[in-house]
Amino acid sequence: MPDAFEIDFLPVGDKSKSGDAIALRFGTYENGVWKKQTVFVIDGGNMTSGESLVTHINDIYKTDKVDRVILTHPDGDHASGLRAVVENMKVGKIWMHRPWNHWDDLASSIIDGRITKNSFGERLRTAYQYAYDIEQIAIKKKIEFYQPRQGGFYRADDEKILQILAPGKDFYLSLIQVSDKTPNMDISEGLMKSFAEAEREKANEDMTFETENLSEEDENTSAENDMSLILYFTFAGKKVLFTGDAGTMGLYKAIRYAIESNIDLKKLDLLQIPHHGSKHNLSKGVLQHIYAPQGVISCAKEGEPVHYSKIITNALRRRNIIPYKTQGTLLSYHSPNIPRREGYSGVIPIPFHPVVEL
Repeated sequence: MPDAFEIDFLPVGDKSKSGDAIALRFGTYENGVWKKQTVFVIDGGNMTSGESLVTHINDIYKTDKVDRVILTHPDGDHASGLRAVVENMKVGKIWMHRPWNHWDDLASSIIDGRITKNSFGERLRTAYQYAYDIEQIAIKKKIEFYQPRQGGFYRADDEKILQILAPGKDFYLSLIQVSDKTPNMDISEGLMKSFAEAEREKANEDMTFETENLSEEDENTSAENDMSLILYFTFAGKKVLFTGDAGTMGLYKAIRYAIESNIDLKKLDLLQIPHHGSKHNLSKGVLQHIYAPQGVISCAKEGEPVHYSKIITNALRRRNIIPYKTQGTLLSYHSPNIPRREGYSGVIPIPFHPVVEL
């Protein structure tokens, strides 16, 4: 009976530019040997981390096969490295949105009469060049695509191993509409997003909620970030939530769908903290509905104070979610029956910070 898994969060970014690159495998592990495994890759970071994913899967997972490649959203820090994975590995299927294929859904909303189906597609293929590159490599290699949808899943042995909690189609289309990479559209003012960079100030915090500087409710993030697939992984009795770069709006969509589907996001074992620990992607409201004893932040070596924000890690600490960071180090999370790899050591949690930047 399948009973083992490993999730590896690879480091992305030597300087300040963060990204996500995640490899995972699950299957049957007996007497120190993987008897059967299924391999997924979720995002590929930059090209260097994409090449590292290929090496990791070849050397650690001992295979050149990836059953599913998943692009949570088309930003370069998630999409670029997947080109190396798709080019160099034997890929079963790719899960990714291709916004340039949504002319029929959005044509009636376009204000500029000069925009045609061809120019619409060309503009979005150019805007999301790395995702388009993935598509072209996949077509050349005859790799099948799956159009992600809320409620979609990967099943093994009659169990849903990985489920898509968000975004739904209507929300996804609204995000294409408001994106500044899309031709001007007739959209409602309530969907527009903008925020001004404030001059950074410092504040003191302690473990009391009275000193917390986390936003009460919605913060602003880009439309592309809220396009992120939010994925619920459950295997061998453990539950993990992958969030990509989703903002509070996208997370609320996932929370609502989870409640309707009888999925309890307060009983997670691991939470991927969205958008590299940015303070714009979590709120007090969201954290009322999500809990895991541990959280992982994929952030660059020199990403602070944006990636990660101490406001976020302090907020996690107050809620008994212990945060860990990549920041140049591979983080591995695995089922209890998998031993620690030779040469790997335990990681130190991010401490509480008494001074934060606003």
